[in-house]
Amino acid sequence: LASKFTPILLDVMSFGGVTDDANDLLLQTTTTSTTANDADDDLLNTEWAKSDAPPPPAPLLDPVPMSTPASSAKTAGGSAPSSQDPQLAPPSSLCWCFDLRSYQPYFDVSTSLVTKRIVSSLQFYKQASTGSPDYFVQDVLSQGSGPDAYGPFWITMTLVFVVSVTSNISKWFYASTEDFESDLTSLVHALWIIYTFSFGIPTVSYLALRCLNANAGISFMTLFSLYGYSLTPYLPACLLCLIPSTALHWVSLLLASCASTALILRNLMGPIMESEETKARAMLGWFAGCQVIMFLCLKLVFYG
Repeated sequence: LASKFTPILLDVMSFGGVTDDANDLLLQTTTTSTTANDADDDLLNTEWAKSDAPPPPAPLLDPVPMSTPASSAKTAGGSAPSSQDPQLAPPSSLCWCFDLRSYQPYFDVSTSLVTKRIVSSLQFYKQASTGSPDYFVQDVLSQGSGPDAYGPFWITMTLVFVVSVTSNISKWFYASTEDFESDLTSLVHALWIIYTFSFGIPTVSYLALRCLNANAGISFMTLFSLYGYSLTPYLPACLLCLIPSTALHWVSLLLASCASTALILRNLMGPIMESEETKARAMLGWFAGCQVIMFLCLKLVFYG
C-alpha cells in the first residue's frame, strides 16, 4: 500500500513546499515496509520448504467460483436438473419404442449362442432340465442375456430370399425355356407373408394373452424369439422344393410345419394351461391355426 501511494504523496509535498527531511522520512518508511514484506515472504517459503508439499502459487486475481454443469443448466424455475448424463439416461416410458437404445440389448448376442439356438429349435422333442416340455424357453432362451431379436430377424430375412429364389427355380422346372419369366413379385409376397408370421402373429398373440389374462408370465420378447426360431425348419424344406416333385413339396413343407408347430405348442402349452381351460384351448387353437395358414401360404402361393 505504501509503494502505491508514495509517488502521490511526494508530488503533494513538493507542491506544498515540504522540506527534504520530510521526503527522506517518507522514503525510509516505504523502504521499511517493503523490507518487512520481503521478510514475510522468505519466512513463508522457509516453512513450505520444511514440508513435503510445494508452495502454492500466488494468485494473480481473486478466485472466481466456477459454476458446475448442474448449476449452470438450471431451469427457469431455479431447480437444477439431474446430474445423470442425458445420453445415458433410460428412454422415456412413453416413447421407448422409438428409441434404438431400447432394442440394443436384444441384438447383443454372440454367434455361438445364436447357432446353438438355431440347432435347438430343431430339437423340439427334448424336455427341459425340470422335466417340462418347454425345453427351448427354459434351457435355451434363458442362457446369455435372455431372448434375442438378432436370430429371429436374420432367420426371417434368410427365409424370405430362400423362398423367393427356390420358388422361381421350381417354376422354371415346370415351364418351357421360351415361356419362363422370372417372377420378381414373389420376393414382395414372401416378404410380407413371412414377416407377418414372424412379427405380426407374436404381437397379436401377446395382446390376446394379456386381454384374456392367460399370458402366465410369457413376455413379448420370449414369444417373438420363439416364433422367429420356429421358422428354422422351413429353410431345409424350401431347399428340398428345388426338386421337381409335387409330392415332395407337400411332404417337406408339411413336416417343417409340424416341427414348427410342435416347438411353439410344447413351449407355450404349460404356461397357457395354467389359466382357465376355455381360454387355454382357444389360444392353443389360435397358435395351431396360424401354423396351418403359414403352411398353406407357402405351398399354394410359391410352390403351387
